[in-house]
Amino acid sequence: MSSSKLVRVGNSLGGKKLISLDGNFDTFLSTVRNKYGLDDESIINLEDDQGAEVDIDTFPILLELSGIPNLVFKLAGEEYSEFTVNLTDGSPPRSDLQIVNTRSSTSLIPISGREYGFQDNFGLMLHNFLQQDDETNQVVCRSVILKILESPSSADQKLLAEAIIEIVPCWRYAGSANGLNILFDEVGPSGLIQTRLRNIHKNLNTTRKAKASKTTRIREGGPTAKVSKLVELGDDVDYDGLINRLNGTCAKSGAVEIRRLMEITLPHREQMRQNNPQSILIVYKKFSECGFMISHEFSLMKKESRSYFLNIWPKFAPKLLEKSKHFTTSPSLVTFLADECANWDTSVAAIFVLLHLIPPAAQGKGKASRCKISDAKNLLISYYKSGTPLQSILDTWDEEKKQPNLLCLGNDKKNLSSFYLVVDKVLLPIEASNITEAADLLFKSHYVFGAEYDKNLQGFWKFLQVFIYNIDIETTDLSRKIKSVSAQLSGILAESAE
Repeated sequence: MSSSKLVRVGNSLGGKKLISLDGNFDTFLSTVRNKYGLDDESIINLEDDQGAEVDIDTFPILLELSGIPNLVFKLAGEEYSEFTVNLTDGSPPRSDLQIVNTRSSTSLIPISGREYGFQDNFGLMLHNFLQQDDETNQVVCRSVILKILESPSSADQKLLAEAIIEIVPCWRYAGSANGLNILFDEVGPSGLIQTRLRNIHKNLNTTRKAKASKTTRIREGGPTAKVSKLVELGDDVDYDGLINRLNGTCAKSGAVEIRRLMEITLPHREQMRQNNPQSILIVYKKFSECGFMISHEFSLMKKESRSYFLNIWPKFAPKLLEKSKHFTTSPSLVTFLADECANWDTSVAAIFVLLHLIPPAAQGKGKASRCKISDAKNLLISYYKSGTPLQSILDTWDEEKKQPNLLCLGNDKKNLSSFYLVVDKVLLPIEASNITEAADLLFKSHYVFGAEYDKNLQGFWKFLQVFIYNIDIETTDLSRKIKSVSAQLSGILAESAE
């Protein structure tokens, strides 16, 4: 042969290797010795993948066949103990588990005629014993499989099968070239090891799901954080009477009295936030009449965090816009900075940049559904031209906007003049003279009304909660994306907080 050809060569102890050759038999044997670290005196016997002997006469013919030939070599004096199971009813050997588990009377006939020592006798006894006892057979299989990883690779499974055959030769299947089919089937996942791993995974998944359903976290961060103990109202306070007095107080002239009654009835609303947060707007009607209610309520709940956003964001926003020009890994962010950023107020533009940096995560069981950035922006802020009737806005409100949303009106997006919150399709007035104050109240409304973060905005809100408002820092679960962005922005965050 004039051209070289690849030959796959294997040995039970040395593994498989690809060897390039030009057809010369002696050169091939020399290359095999070199590849496997054998001395020049080693006598090599070749077989094809069906066990037929390959010699100097048949070797060139074998190379002329299409495909890569598979050859197995054995050294002179190298011992192999192979066994076949011969059923008394005349049935041929099978490559599935019934060969091992059958109750039929069996006899083991050695292929070679050599004498057998202690290890061979032990293998014969173990084979016969496992045939007669299914329970012990399962125990042996389980003890072997559990010693490897939960999800070993196919290569590791095959390696385990080879090791088992070396230890217990009677499990070698004579119907395949490598004798592994009973333990590891390369064509279909019907081998003993593969089947056992599937059962282990099934049991593990069932156990983990059952445990997860029983596990309850006492507390985690966020506006709807679970608490270990429900708020209990004392019998000495007439909350119904106080709520009636609060709802009957004039919104314009009774601001001081409203604040006082809000503070007294705070435990009642804390209980509602745990049990029935949707009823807060129904029971406490002043939220839809007084613009200061959300800010005052949040101050009663989280006094130490009430001013953080208002102090940090005006300094942080321009720094974020400047730094974002160097973030080129997000095509959507680059497009926003080039085409839309200049149309918005600086504070809103910075909010949208942060949303680009922490985009909506994939949702659903298959994690295949992901909200678009443009839709996520609308879940945060809704813009309308000044003079648009408020009732018409509510009448055409998008049903997807279920969580608190900031409604902004202005002559254009850069000059916003009026601000409202929409919560459960209820229009709430807020005391906000600019978009920064309005965005601050949008965040606070989640805590005031016990509202969950919109699933598409969780990353964005958690970033503000932890790194701007400093709320539930230790108990809030942060994704790798949030942590990565916080590391990128840590410098300007520290500068803005000074």
